[in-house]
Amino acid sequence: MRKLMIFTALLLLLLPTAASARNLFEMGLGVSGIYDTGEAVASETFFDGMVNGENWTIGIGLNTRLSIVNLSLLAEIPNGGEVAEDLFSLRSTLVFDIPLVNDHLYVNAGAGLSTHFATGEGSGTRVNGRSTSDATFEEALVSSTIHMKAGLDLLVGSVKFGLFYLLETPATIEGIGEGRWSDVFRTNGDDRMALMVQLALF
Repeated sequence: MRKLMIFTALLLLLLPTAASARNLFEMGLGVSGIYDTGEAVASETFFDGMVNGENWTIGIGLNTRLSIVNLSLLAEIPNGGEVAEDLFSLRSTLVFDIPLVNDHLYVNAGAGLSTHFATGEGSGTRVNGRSTSDATFEEALVSSTIHMKAGLDLLVGSVKFGLFYLLETPATIEGIGEGRWSDVFRTNGDDRMALMVQLALF
């Protein structure tokens, strides 16, 4: 039974690749222009600040893909709207690619964790509000907030152009363990939208 489950999982991974010319495995490096208001805003007014340059920042991303499964790391540099002590945010996301037009257009959806790093005078570096000297890796992991991601990718040779939306929730693994499941289905008002260019390294 276990061998059948493993075989089925491998088959599901290989079928989309067999139907297209994309490599089974790919690693890419990308840069993103991220629209980040720097504060919680209502959904009705989310797009109002897009013309303000201070609401845009840069993100550097590393993406690894195995067939239709993507694992990405995105480091976002704070913009002018955030407090001076913010260092950067690291978003680790697992998404699934769904082909709309084989080898050209893909829609993707998934979820991941947002980990926030900051520094303050005399307090050292903090991760999710906790001192890095005291917080363990597990504590940093379970206190990271959960985000949802949806996007659209256009492939042109080894270059990928993407548009994606990050819905930031107040949920954490720690909170879910305590029974706060409803946090996963609502935004904390600090959502982001981004344009991305990615180059496949191999």
